[in-house]
Amino acid sequence: MNTLFIHPDFPGQFRFLAEISGKAKDNKTIFITSANTNKDMQIPGVQKIIFSEKMPEGKNAHQVSKNPPGLSVANVLVALKKQNYVPDIIIGHSGPGACFYVKDVFPDTPFLGFFEWFHSPDKIQDNFDSTAGPNLTIRMKLRNRNLSILSDLCACDSGICPTDWQKSQFPKEFHHKLSVVHGGIDTNFFQPLNDQNFKTDDLDLSNVKQVVTYTANVLAPYMGFQQFMESLPAILKQKPDAHVVIVGTDRVSFGDESGRKKSYKSVILEKINLDQERVHFINALGHENYKKLLQASSVHVYLDSPLVLSRSLLEAMSCECLVIASDIAPVKEVITNGTNGIIADFSTPAKITEKILACLDYPSFIKAVKQKARLTIVDNYAIDKVLPRQLDIIKKLIRPGHQPKIFG
Repeated sequence: MNTLFIHPDFPGQFRFLAEISGKAKDNKTIFITSANTNKDMQIPGVQKIIFSEKMPEGKNAHQVSKNPPGLSVANVLVALKKQNYVPDIIIGHSGPGACFYVKDVFPDTPFLGFFEWFHSPDKIQDNFDSTAGPNLTIRMKLRNRNLSILSDLCACDSGICPTDWQKSQFPKEFHHKLSVVHGGIDTNFFQPLNDQNFKTDDLDLSNVKQVVTYTANVLAPYMGFQQFMESLPAILKQKPDAHVVIVGTDRVSFGDESGRKKSYKSVILEKINLDQERVHFINALGHENYKKLLQASSVHVYLDSPLVLSRSLLEAMSCECLVIASDIAPVKEVITNGTNGIIADFSTPAKITEKILACLDYPSFIKAVKQKARLTIVDNYAIDKVLPRQLDIIKKLIRPGHQPKIFG
């Protein structure tokens, strides 16, 4: 059987599916991805092919498409077709436009799309800093972002959304195509470890008993970074032995009055006086150190706008972190306040401070909450729970006689 994955961020949500496909001896598994992500990572039995996100060269390229990723992937697919490689299933991530032409190259191959988000100017997550409502330019930009997603919705034979909340953002006309199945959490890897200390080559918190953690892909307004930072002075004052670890890329920039660009992190730090000896910024962590940080966390803060539900929240819960999270719909799909986590008002730093201090003060109360957090992930989001559901969708799409034992 020939299985083809398309995801710009290798391996993305397809890691576990790609692993089991690569293990099947009779499978020819190919993964098309961008050159910019996880260059050295490989999955046994999976051939990785890189596509360029720049417009391909050729006199007709600009006439055919204004979608560089889609055209680049199409060129890869055409090359595979010339080598007599015809996939039995294409599993692709929708959004960046990489899957735009899959049905043009392989019209008879089932296409399973992974759909994370549909943009709307009327929702806070797509218009986060606006109080007056989205202007025409924003509306037009968001409509453009949706073009490739709408194309994939039309073209796909079936689709997957990670959560009910995310599915609800898509036009109802396509809901019959979309199944809600999460990508899965490796609960065997992300598990609690008593008395874990956090130590790296650059930071040693081995003797610190109270560690407050905050992780995000990027330190940005929609991730509640400012609100979290504004909650810290009171925490550091009342808890003189506590330390704070913040993990996230500082790549969001703003222009000041002089026209110079400043990073969002630096803008926030100019406004807030913090004990720099106890607030530690880490740009990125490897998988193992990231897990150790979660295991060492006393309180983990997850502040997000109503956007996609981040895997980091579920990984923290799987490690039995005590999570304080935003009072938003995607979070409340997973967390019940006081049962398996704590819900806090995203917009009020004083409330965030209050919740963090209360959790640090009453560790006996939070033990049951932490245990319930892991149980929630094990019961509903663990790989062994969601993978069979993903495989069932795949088996229904693949033509009879083309299913290897791993899918059969």
